[in-house]
Amino acid sequence: METAELKKTIEALLFVSGKGISKKKIAEITEMPQEKISETVNALKQEWNSNHGVFIEEIGGGYQISTRPEYSPAILKLYPWKGVMRLSSSAAEVLSIVLYKQPVTTSEINEIRGVDSTGVIATLLKNNLIKYSGRKDAPGNPRLIRINEPFYHIFGIRDVSDIPSWRELGGGGEEENERGESSRGEEISEEPGTDDLSEGEEEGEDSEI
Repeated sequence: METAELKKTIEALLFVSGKGISKKKIAEITEMPQEKISETVNALKQEWNSNHGVFIEEIGGGYQISTRPEYSPAILKLYPWKGVMRLSSSAAEVLSIVLYKQPVTTSEINEIRGVDSTGVIATLLKNNLIKYSGRKDAPGNPRLIRINEPFYHIFGIRDVSDIPSWRELGGGGEEENERGESSRGEEISEEPGTDDLSEGEEEGEDSEI
């Protein structure tokens, strides 16, 4: 595929996806090497980022089309926000733990926080900021929790390499792998039909997450 045609194809894919799409996925669809995809996207970034009201950014390990912040007043007139999502201190604590310790179980989160986090976890699951991702190969096979893709989009984080490591922040204890995730044993596959949310939200947090 010629470079010009590849550019148009990538533009079309990013437009219709409505969210981030990975370099690997684009390479599979276009049947082009990932190195060529990176090169072409970088060229598109230079073209778009200087001449358009939208731009291409890398978030959550993928590429997406986003609007420039300076045009938010006009966009809000077209799509007024009905409310503001607020992040409670409890939710921020749990998100931080999951972000740095993923994959992590509910009991491990509770142990770190020193309180029951079931309600906060249920709320974060409901808002798609975290997700269940298999089970831990340990007694009882507890469910493992990871950060969900929308989190990276909301907070503008490209991937975990954009944040300081747990050790850089003064964290200690468990050995981390190269991606900054804790080594917590093997994951086993999740059986179907077990994705129901935990019950209830923490009292007093119904207006925020």
